[in-house]
Amino acid sequence: MFEIGFWELVLIGVVALVVIGPERLPGVARTVGRWVGRARQIVSTVRSEVERELQIEEMKRTIAEHDTAEQFRQLHDQIRTLESELRSSVQSADPRTAATPEPLTPPVETAAPLPAASSPPTAPAATPASPAPAAAAHRD
Repeated sequence: MFEIGFWELVLIGVVALVVIGPERLPGVARTVGRWVGRARQIVSTVRSEVERELQIEEMKRTIAEHDTAEQFRQLHDQIRTLESELRSSVQSADPRTAATPEPLTPPVETAAPLPAASSPPTAPAATPASPAPAAAAHRD
């Protein structure tokens, strides 16, 4: 963090000796040493707490990803089970389809475009099969 070399420390010691005096210098040095030790301890504690929190967040992320992946696997297994049950029920209900079971997955090809909604399909007009009996019922 701070780069203090040997000559800087010598200069600080000489200034402290002149300002504080030789009688009080050992006591001041002990006090400064305690404060520096406490500061280092606080920095170390904060650093370890931050690292611990980062590890916890990483674990939470890993657990969430694992949990999501496990849920997808379970859903996939359930879909496979339901698909096989549906195929077996269809085959048992209709013996004609037992020879050629079709997959339940949609085709990959794209669907043809839908016709425009403005032109509905028209049905052919129904023609009566025998108009004579209807006409005979009205004459009587």
